[in-house]
Amino acid sequence: MIDLVCLLFAYGGFLTLFGSLGGQFTLSKLSAAVYAIAFAIVYLQYFALFTVFGGTTPGMMMRGLQVVDFSGEPPTPRQMLLRSAGYVLSMGTFFLGFLWALWDEDELTWHDRLSRTYLSAAQTFADIESSSIAHGR
Repeated sequence: MIDLVCLLFAYGGFLTLFGSLGGQFTLSKLSAAVYAIAFAIVYLQYFALFTVFGGTTPGMMMRGLQVVDFSGEPPTPRQMLLRSAGYVLSMGTFFLGFLWALWDEDELTWHDRLSRTYLSAAQTFADIESSSIAHGR
């Protein structure tokens, strides 16, 4: 929900900028298609940039989540790119890829399966330090 609010705020800013620069808002099939495509572009940029470069979105950060691969390690850049592409696939099918987690035995989405990653509780520096001490490092 946090990411949705951020995404809608960014899209609203885009539409505001469009209108302030002289853009015309009309209600037609073509305009609806353009608005949908513009939303898809903002959506793609939001998730791709945060996921690929930051490894997490603002919503994930606020909930204390991080993306890890199936072995529990940080994902590779390739996996992060596949994950962000999977977001588009999950969203482009009317969010069926996200709803898939309701039926999946491991509660994973399409982008989780595609990238072989999933969300996990984020490790803090204290968790990493105590793990290193416990393993004698």
